[in-house]
Amino acid sequence: MRCKACDYDLWHCTGRKCPECGSQFTLAEYEFEKNSILFHCPHCDHGVEGYGEAGKPFMSLTQCAVCGLEVNHETFIIRPKPGTDVSSFGSLLPIRLKNGNWFARYFSTVWLIMTRPQTAISRVPVQEPLLVAWKFMLTSLLITAVAWILPTAFFFVVGSITSSSISDTLVVLAFSLLQFFIVFSLVALFAISWALLAHVLLQITGGSTFTIRRTVQAVLYGGATSIVGIVPCLGSIASFIWWIIATTNMITRGQRVSGGRASFATLLGSISFFIFVCGGYVLLIIAVTAPLAATARARAAVRQQQIQQQQQPELESPKEELLIE
Repeated sequence: MRCKACDYDLWHCTGRKCPECGSQFTLAEYEFEKNSILFHCPHCDHGVEGYGEAGKPFMSLTQCAVCGLEVNHETFIIRPKPGTDVSSFGSLLPIRLKNGNWFARYFSTVWLIMTRPQTAISRVPVQEPLLVAWKFMLTSLLITAVAWILPTAFFFVVGSITSSSISDTLVVLAFSLLQFFIVFSLVALFAISWALLAHVLLQITGGSTFTIRRTVQAVLYGGATSIVGIVPCLGSIASFIWWIIATTNMITRGQRVSGGRASFATLLGSISFFIFVCGGYVLLIIAVTAPLAATARARAAVRQQQIQQQQQPELESPKEELLIE
């Protein structure tokens, strides 16, 4: 149970004010595993277990069973049971919960990041390994890439089967797979490069509360907005803009910096690397497609020559008949 403003440990706190930063909090903001937490009376320190919703005492509990004085959710002193691992209690993203199916928890997390990015980053512990954030972002990229590229590849393959040889079909399929891996790799490269540059800009403009780990977390979790890229036409542009907005808000809350500084760091970093990555992608596509285009032109020239050779005897036959006469 950590403060969502400064990440301070709130276990054993009396009242609902963070001792570190002074931010107000309520028990309604947190969820606990049932029977893992004790809620102590502020008058006699008698502890009751959380059998109610979200691992909290029942709302009907208004009086301490030992001292008889008034208690409620906002007066309890909260302590974990001995031996309970509570490193992330109360700050869990939906994807980290155990109830419900994976897809529901995943899309709930994506929706939280897209609509309330500051709340989302507050549920990510500062000490969480970056591998966890990488897995979440790469999962989002995989879902988006599959939904976007495979239908296109399918139409190319069908068209190739109906109009060209098997070799042409294999070339088109290989190109589609290559494009899949190129997009996947470039977006991952863009994310880490963007995070590094954004953090450097934060340090130049006044520093940050936490290390580069927090900035990388903001960029990687913000990458979940790539799911918008599934929408045809404007989806890719919308997802990129949404990624910038989500990351800006996450850095503002996650690094405890002003919105202006966060906007400067994310915008300058994202635009710089966007130009670099997109330019590299275009050059790579040109390098890959140029030989294919040259081969296609050569085949067309050969076919045209064959047609002309077939038509040549037909043009010469009338002349031969006139000479015979």
